Amino acid sequence: MKRLAFGLLGLVLFLVGCGAPSASSEQNQPVVLRVGWLGFPDTLNPAYAFLTESYTMFDLVYSTLTTEAPNGDYVGSLAEAWTVSPDGLLWTFTLRPNIKWHNGEALTAEQVAWNINTFIQNPDGWVTTSGYVLGFKQARVRDERTVEIELEHPISNMESRLAFLYIVYPEDFKGFSTPEELQNFTNFNPVGSGPFKIKTLDKDQRVILLETNRDYFGGRAKIDQLIYRTFDNSDALIQALRVGDIELAAEVPTSAFQSVKEMKGVTAVSLTGRSLSQLILNSAPEDHDPAPNRNPAITDPAVRLAIATAINKQDLVDVVLQGQGMPGLSVIPPSLGGGFWFNREIKDVEFNLEQANRILEEAGYLKQSDGIRAKDGVRLEFRLQFPSDSSNYPRAADMIATWLGKIGIQATPSAVDPDSLIVATNPNADYDMVIWGWGADPDPDFMLSVLTSAQYVEGGWSDSGYSNPVYDELYAKQQRTLDEKERQKIIWQMQEILLNDRPYIVLWYDNTLQAYRSDRFTGFIQYPAGIDSFQSLMNVEPVK
Repeated sequence: MKRLAFGLLGLVLFLVGCGAPSASSEQNQPVVLRVGWLGFPDTLNPAYAFLTESYTMFDLVYSTLTTEAPNGDYVGSLAEAWTVSPDGLLWTFTLRPNIKWHNGEALTAEQVAWNINTFIQNPDGWVTTSGYVLGFKQARVRDERTVEIELEHPISNMESRLAFLYIVYPEDFKGFSTPEELQNFTNFNPVGSGPFKIKTLDKDQRVILLETNRDYFGGRAKIDQLIYRTFDNSDALIQALRVGDIELAAEVPTSAFQSVKEMKGVTAVSLTGRSLSQLILNSAPEDHDPAPNRNPAITDPAVRLAIATAINKQDLVDVVLQGQGMPGLSVIPPSLGGGFWFNREIKDVEFNLEQANRILEEAGYLKQSDGIRAKDGVRLEFRLQFPSDSSNYPRAADMIATWLGKIGIQATPSAVDPDSLIVATNPNADYDMVIWGWGADPDPDFMLSVLTSAQYVEGGWSDSGYSNPVYDELYAKQQRTLDEKERQKIIWQMQEILLNDRPYIVLWYDNTLQAYRSDRFTGFIQYPAGIDSFQSLMNVEPVK
């Protein structure tokens, strides 16, 4: 293992050092695209993955039955075609012929059915996948290329859900006797059927080397290798792009976007994406196990309203995002479904420090000699945490802390390692306020599911601990409502509930900012998920 890690490090230093071009036209020299980012996967196990970087790898390494096209429609991936019965309870999928795993074995209908049934039967183990199979009854094999999925009830977003059910190599995931064993499996040497396969992953050096899958059923990519390198900070990432040590910056900090646009040989891209950032307020019930560790005042609706009233979201967009985004309101970004799912009728509270002070005063929180408000011995002193790999959140935290200080709330900003922050929010409920973000699925179902009681109790996605039976009933109802207009009404009602209860204060919707060396590579496609989506990377080739 030491020799393998050293060999990878030497390769990486060669490829990224001295600004040496990676796109090669010389015979027998691989075409290498070097990608820089600030994070690193928490795991490559779809059963228990939370970070965006993990899902980037899943899209490259694994395949799904369906996938999203650039226009938002769902098209076949592993599935060549499919039909649904008139009652909506039976979906039949015909697989493409001659699909192979990365190890050369044939991918079979039996293996696809095994995946679906495993997700259904073991929700405690497949925590981050189980929500996508809610309402699934069973999967069956009809013949060597046909899989049937039987449902308990019609599902409104079936094709969208299947686009996030990564079909894993069964032999990698058999033999785990407990959910904990399954979830502790990092799977850093995965066998998939996707367009790229991982050759080496060095967690210490934070470098991932992928090779093109020459047998990929969707056709071979035009590049031979992908190298993902994690940078310690955004300045180092941008400098690497400037001097040509990388060809693709998967995330450009807003503070550097203008300067990147002016770089010679570089094309900067700003896409209206599906990302949102929010202030998470600890909403875990008192009977949460373990007991919530928080300032109890964070659960007071008056305190939540005052905090929301004291945050100038437009200033956050102007200063933190440099205008590359828009103020937030709902957990459903306006870009989903061309704005169809976003509730345009709900209204945010207006930024008003005088009003925020008045709300706290009327609720009985009085200023002490040091300017911090208190009620019944409980002082308004909160932790304000954020993930340490974000370039935007430190500035946002400082601005929010300053505004809250003006209304008698002391918020102490601190950066926390993302893995530790995941554990702090769920399952430990050990925080007061956290600034973090989500990348939403194309369909609103996933973002709505994050706030359900099931995700706080057993699903693992809930970072707020929010639990509301009325909201839960509406969530289940929208899943079964096939009429889009009727489903829209339910989803709009759910957004209104969340706005009033404030488990989140949605701060902004940020644009996806990326950049690439257009003097070396061409063919990037502006997918909603970004130019680093697997569909885009399949099309990238060296400049001739």
